[in-house]
Amino acid sequence: MYRPQVEPSSLKRLRQVLESGWIGLGPVTRQFEYELAHSDLVGKNPVAVNSGTAALHLALVVANVPKGSAVIVPANTFVSTAAVALQHQCRVILADIERATGNIDLDSVREILATEPDVSAIIAVHYSGIPCDIAGLDDISKKHGVTVIEDCAHAIGSVWQGRPMSESPNIQAYSFHATKALAIGEGGCVTFPDAASAERAKRLRRLGIDMSARSWGNPYDIPELGFKYNMGDIAAAVGLAQLEGLQDKLQKRQSNLSRYRERLADSPVELVRETQDGDRSGGFAVPILVKDRERVRKELNAAGIESEIYFKPLGTFPLAATRPTPVAEGFARDVICLPIHPLISTGEIDYVCDRLSECVA
Repeated sequence: MYRPQVEPSSLKRLRQVLESGWIGLGPVTRQFEYELAHSDLVGKNPVAVNSGTAALHLALVVANVPKGSAVIVPANTFVSTAAVALQHQCRVILADIERATGNIDLDSVREILATEPDVSAIIAVHYSGIPCDIAGLDDISKKHGVTVIEDCAHAIGSVWQGRPMSESPNIQAYSFHATKALAIGEGGCVTFPDAASAERAKRLRRLGIDMSARSWGNPYDIPELGFKYNMGDIAAAVGLAQLEGLQDKLQKRQSNLSRYRERLADSPVELVRETQDGDRSGGFAVPILVKDRERVRKELNAAGIESEIYFKPLGTFPLAATRPTPVAEGFARDVICLPIHPLISTGEIDYVCDRLSECVA
């Protein structure tokens, strides 16, 4: 399902960091942030952190989401998306999803906002890199005065309405986990529309330490207590190397995704994909919907094909979130994700599609 590639230049960059004597948060992390900011693949003003989960939590804090308020989260996502809201002492309300895309259903969001008076934020997820309706979320944000945060864990390389992710008006959280398109093992970044919020996040990611007051008699100040979320230069060195070949890898994912869709277009398989003109998936995986999923997965496995089910509906976990989400529950019963990594060959994709078509026929 996954075959992470590490650029050969990682070894040279790591040697330079190790020999420099500075392996924690430092100049290489700043360089990584600079390169991210000029890539158009992530949002504006990126702040590097040690996980995508940390990025989501920092987003809530820097957005001044009130503790004790409610946060809307789609039922189809990794548990981190809801866990950070609970850790921020907020109540989680689950929104249902669109079966066609796996993304948050804005009609469900509007229904919640009409009945729940204390909602302060929406965390929207770009499932499998398929862009959710950012423009629609922006309209809801303006109408109801709620903050929108985008969970972009899968969305490096995604395009919405023909525009790169860097043009979104919202705070965004990215993951650089080993399974992601930009894989450094563990890590992530949070991005902000304004530079002042990014500067605050840079303080908060390192326990709120403010070095600007440093003097011979004062090592630092902490005007606002933060967290231990910072990235270090070892991880940033790998990240810089991974950026070198990222565009080629993203293009290969697009090519692989197109091949899957072409081969499965006339099959009984239901493709999960973009529905808006100008949208393009980042190609984190190839999600499909089938009946009798357990049998299909077992037959694929017997044919040497790995598959994955990324998410159980969040309502199955102890999150104190009880709102019904029937579409997400049906989606979770039928979804299978197929491999799309850049090392898979066209012949292997054709083999997967042939075996899959046999299984579902």
